[in-house]
Amino acid sequence: MIVFLGLVTLFATIAQWVSFRRLFTYVQKELHFKPGTYLPRATVILPCKGLDPGFAENIGKLMQQQYTDADGIPQFEVIFAVAEESDPAYSHLKKIVDQEKNVKTKIVVAGIDSRRAQKVNNQLAALEQMSNESAVIVFVDSDVIARKDFLRYLTAHLNDPTVGATTGYRFYIPFGHNWAPLLRSLWNRMSAWEMADPGYAFAWGGAMAITRENFAAAKIAQAWERSCDDDLALTTAVKGLGLKVRFVPQCLVASNGDGSVAEIIEWTNRQLILTKVYYPKLWRKAIYRASILTAWLIAVLSSVVMAFAHWDPHFLLATCTGLTLLPVEIWFLLQAQKLWYEVLLSNSRMNSDITENLVLQPDYGDPGDEKMNKAYADSFWKFTLALPLAHLVLPWMTLYSVITNRIKWRGINYELKSPTETVTI
Repeated sequence: MIVFLGLVTLFATIAQWVSFRRLFTYVQKELHFKPGTYLPRATVILPCKGLDPGFAENIGKLMQQQYTDADGIPQFEVIFAVAEESDPAYSHLKKIVDQEKNVKTKIVVAGIDSRRAQKVNNQLAALEQMSNESAVIVFVDSDVIARKDFLRYLTAHLNDPTVGATTGYRFYIPFGHNWAPLLRSLWNRMSAWEMADPGYAFAWGGAMAITRENFAAAKIAQAWERSCDDDLALTTAVKGLGLKVRFVPQCLVASNGDGSVAEIIEWTNRQLILTKVYYPKLWRKAIYRASILTAWLIAVLSSVVMAFAHWDPHFLLATCTGLTLLPVEIWFLLQAQKLWYEVLLSNSRMNSDITENLVLQPDYGDPGDEKMNKAYADSFWKFTLALPLAHLVLPWMTLYSVITNRIKWRGINYELKSPTETVTI
């Protein structure tokens, strides 16, 4: 027991050190990167369903992107897509399209197709309306606040012949003290570490870009025909060409991570099953990790029971050996906390005309809301206290994805038969 727990702790320490050093080196290098003169014509596709928090503000920031030529002419168009005109977002978008004079905009009513997810159906409908002049396709979500040079950074690496797609990522910050948002935020942060590893980095549908040429070569539209997922399907298709998905820290988005227990369980289940079906390489890594941590948990709990039942020093030592994993993880959490704060603060600076007293900008309301700063600062201690619970819950939630392919997304239930077959239930 002592040997097993000692080996698990040693393995976890080495693995986290290697992963964190890779992340730290990658992010620090990217933060010093500045976009060059590459400024391809772009089509920005924004699928909508309902009114997300901060909807009007987010759309406004998109229209004001510093993605213009020397004469100040925008080098991008925006295509909004909804399922039906009855969608609450439609009337707001129609008004934006009618009033916008600077950026070319249009709205598409995609209809409903039970063979694929509604978001994917909206995106496919929008692609049919794309300008022939566009060389780059950008996909964003309606709840993303973009820094002023968001599009410049997201497209900057697409002139690298080894890069198939670029991506940002969502960064959940918990405000309350409920355990479910804490576990989701913790899970979300650890997943972000994969973004620095070329072998596992994946696109995030809230902010991803690809050249029109690579989109066609990877046959992504065909992959989406009966798909329930956009970003991981795109990831697999791009990597099938031998190209990389490149993470852009400047497009990391801070989000309010609160939610109900049911909502967060549904979200976590959906992420895992989508990964299982559309990016099995990353899912297998998650299952492998969850299996080891489950074995570690059972061994630690068994040692605790045996130590108290028999007052056996062997089991007491085994318990202490196993529990040394927790301070190791807390140390890495602290280092990552500092790194992500540097990224988020840098992004916030580009969203503000104020050079002092900068705050992280939530994607749900007032960009000057200091609650986001406080929530982020408090999150480390919350995570520290929630870490034992994470070990009790998250491995089992991960392993549950082995036995089901059913998900719920924006009120619609789907069964994922395969990457090319989705059934709306």
